[in-house]
Amino acid sequence: MKVLIVHYRYFISGGPERYLFNVKKALEDRGHEVIPFSIHNSKNVETVYEKYFVDNIGKSDEVFVNKYPRTLQTYIDLIGREFYSFKVYRALEKLVKEEKPDVCYLLVYKRALSPSVIDVCKKYGISVINRISDYNTVCGAGGLYRSGEYCDLCLESSINCLKYNCVKGNKIFSLMRFLSIKFQTFLGFQNKVDDYICTNGYMAEMMEKYGYEKRKLHVIPTFFKESQETASLNKTNSVEDGFVNFLFIGNIDETKGIYDLLRALAELNKIRSNFHVFIVGGLHADENQKVQDIVKAGNLQKKITFVPFIKSNEVFKYYIKSNVTVLPTRWVENLPNTLIESIYFNRPVIVPDYGSFKFTTDESVAFKFEALNYHALFECMNMICENPVLIEEKSKNCADFFLNNFSEKKHMEKLLHIMEEKLNENI
Repeated sequence: MKVLIVHYRYFISGGPERYLFNVKKALEDRGHEVIPFSIHNSKNVETVYEKYFVDNIGKSDEVFVNKYPRTLQTYIDLIGREFYSFKVYRALEKLVKEEKPDVCYLLVYKRALSPSVIDVCKKYGISVINRISDYNTVCGAGGLYRSGEYCDLCLESSINCLKYNCVKGNKIFSLMRFLSIKFQTFLGFQNKVDDYICTNGYMAEMMEKYGYEKRKLHVIPTFFKESQETASLNKTNSVEDGFVNFLFIGNIDETKGIYDLLRALAELNKIRSNFHVFIVGGLHADENQKVQDIVKAGNLQKKITFVPFIKSNEVFKYYIKSNVTVLPTRWVENLPNTLIESIYFNRPVIVPDYGSFKFTTDESVAFKFEALNYHALFECMNMICENPVLIEEKSKNCADFFLNNFSEKKHMEKLLHIMEEKLNENI
């Protein structure tokens, strides 16, 4: 089977890209041919299919919108990628006509490649399976989060995205997002997609409430691709002398709950001494002072080790150094790789009790606290420090939980079943 994979980046910059290359390898290992379509960038992994790729917005080599050149071409491209790009259409059509893929696995395309990619596939009779990696299908801002709180008002009406300036706090960006949602709904793009892959049950519920057909919604969690290196690491999780090592991995900003974590740690430090925290992630200059102020006020200097963003194989070592991973996120996460990796390494997780976490974990491998409440997070961490044996008990459940939910074998069985079903329908 020839599988066309469409994604706006062809280099690893985050979770969606890691998934892209993992699923590409998994498909190839099973004898399938993978044909990527993406955007030109100097960071791209080499591929013979690069010749089909489309230029980036404004012919830039940048990744982030705020770094694009302020040119007329940039603004024309931005509008085209948000609504409908004929440039992207022509580039993908050339690939499809020459390579003749059997099925399209559509990853992230909105605002970078535009929904025109769907029309190309439908024109040539190629089934489209769209994996949803964020909440942009039901939320203009993509995170079901606004002004520090949970928000699902877009389920009532997408006009709320514009009303509250949800996209980067900017009226123009929010207007464009609102109009593009209406435009794509008007042209029926959500119905043109044959099937949707949701990474968790909560996302499927939200999409159904938003009007997506239930029969098209399939829940297939992300998988962790084991390697010789990860398999060789010692996954034994023992709490030595009752001393608990916590781990946080992610962007150091409000949406990831870093301030809730620091405030919880400051409270914990008043009554407990048997803990340490590794914080692995990028610290932006504008966040640095706020973080340092909380650390100093809470006398946490000796309780926290800050580690800048590092390569995956180095991150894995910090799971081994730790006993339990904290995900204090304030916005509604999709399915963080951190959660999957932690469970793979037999490290239980601390997660909020709402959104996707209701579906991606249970009490056998997770400690849950009331979302958006740093004092509840403190109480949870305090309970763990008081009863560290609970970590070891939950650790024993991690291996089976991983195999049943996040293994490559489980993921590929479900995904290939859908792909083959679509292929047979087109014969």
